[in-house]
Amino acid sequence: MPVTGLSRASWFKKKMRRIMIRLDKLSENRIVSFSIYFSSVAFFLGIILLPSLLGVLSRIDAVQEVFKNRELLEKSFSAIFSSIALAALVSFLDVAAGLPLAWLIAKRKYSWIRLIDYLSDLPMIIPTVILGYSTLMLWCEEPPFLSLGFPGISPGFITVLLLHFSFSYPVVVRVLVGKLMELDATYEVAARVLGASSFTAARTVSIPMIKSGIIASLILSFARSLSETGATIMVAGSFENGPVFIKRSIDKGLVSPMVFVSLMLIVLSVLSLLGLRILGFRLRVPFRKAYKIEPALSSKKVTCARDLLVILIFFFFVLLPAAYVIIARLPLVARLDLVKQVFFQEGIWASYWLSVMNSYAIGFLTTVVNVLFGLPMAIIISRRKLGRVFSRILDALSNVSIIMPSVALGVSISLFWGASGIPDFFMVLLAHLCITFPYTVATMVSAFEDLPVELEEAGRTLGGSPFAVFRSIVLPIAKYSFLSGAILTFTRSVNETGATLAVSKTFKTVSVLLVDWVKSPNMKTEAGMGTLILMIISLVFLIVFRYFYAKGGGRAA
Repeated sequence: MPVTGLSRASWFKKKMRRIMIRLDKLSENRIVSFSIYFSSVAFFLGIILLPSLLGVLSRIDAVQEVFKNRELLEKSFSAIFSSIALAALVSFLDVAAGLPLAWLIAKRKYSWIRLIDYLSDLPMIIPTVILGYSTLMLWCEEPPFLSLGFPGISPGFITVLLLHFSFSYPVVVRVLVGKLMELDATYEVAARVLGASSFTAARTVSIPMIKSGIIASLILSFARSLSETGATIMVAGSFENGPVFIKRSIDKGLVSPMVFVSLMLIVLSVLSLLGLRILGFRLRVPFRKAYKIEPALSSKKVTCARDLLVILIFFFFVLLPAAYVIIARLPLVARLDLVKQVFFQEGIWASYWLSVMNSYAIGFLTTVVNVLFGLPMAIIISRRKLGRVFSRILDALSNVSIIMPSVALGVSISLFWGASGIPDFFMVLLAHLCITFPYTVATMVSAFEDLPVELEEAGRTLGGSPFAVFRSIVLPIAKYSFLSGAILTFTRSVNETGATLAVSKTFKTVSVLLVDWVKSPNMKTEAGMGTLILMIISLVFLIVFRYFYAKGGGRAA
């Protein structure tokens, strides 16, 4: 008797039901639960934290050279201060400009806003060095606004600020969209029914309820700005922050500045982020009453003007810098002979498609592994499974690997694992796991902290196993943040360059290959075409991923 599609579906459902029942029973076993939490902490310590630190700490004796050289010490402290100040400013601007766009996307006020939602992820896909080159072209070398009297900007602090805003802004938007989609609108509706304007309801009800998401956004934006190296060098000019100072010191053969500045950035940043986590949740909205001006700020004209301003900021300061390298080279990449070479994999394009497969394989594995080990870690931190103090320490330490400049992180990982003879593919995978693990954990921690623990306790009281409570209560509420974390992890892995170059000279991801093409004066056309193809492939991937996610019962964040 032939097996029909219906019988296959029925068999699959029965099989999945048996697996779920088995997992429900296993989750009630204390030994199994302890093993899962222990493996997550062991993974974090052994694969993420120690390789990130011990490689640098093994050269800590070199720090003495910095203290012996007064000029080098002054330059080091100046670079550290510049890094902290720049990261703080960027994270503030990101949240201030990103929250209105995230609100616009989450509320779906306009039918076309879904396009903005998809486009907001594209800058995270482009290798940051390509983004740096594109930013340099847009604001300095080939500004398109010459006819309007805009002469361009000299490379320096302003161009670095614009660059960091353009690559960290999408991270903030993605996290906040996930939080806003999980927000229960009942309280906001109640406030509106009681006479509050939409602005007042958002300020006093909705925004305080997504406080953990705002804190997570600040942390990720701050850390992302601190660590970026390759793109910053391209637009820095004479400006030096920590990563630029480290890269220039390494180029001169100096190891001591890398060790000293990296350790100082880690210590100061961990203390700052720990303080933000502790104090941030204790802060309350200081002005809870309504003001006369707020109904005017809620009017249709004002909200439309605000929405227009937010979209213009996104297009001119985020999307345009990301896409300008393609726009500027568009007349050149529209050649039929070049299109033929691309799709028939002629010449250098065979290596391009191989590098694309390498990037997506690394990105997929990085996302899966980090989600599997990051989820228990997020539960430990948010639910204080190992005590309040230890959980806070884990929370602060989980951000170490994205605070370190990516080149320094790659060098540290290479020093730690280099002598073990690990193949280049797995060396790159280990580096990408270190860089992206904090994105996964931070978004999940934010989701759990906004979820009332009473819901889980009610499910357990009614006889649900821990796994049953998770899949039937926690996951449906927190799935948008989980999706945001997966997208951030995958896109960050695809565009990583600095650490990849530091751990392997032979294994080519697409970001490394595109950087090589950009540096070559005779391959600007190929670099533009390759970046365009990468953007299209990644956009299609994200659309397909969100489609199947939505089909499975979610609304894609």
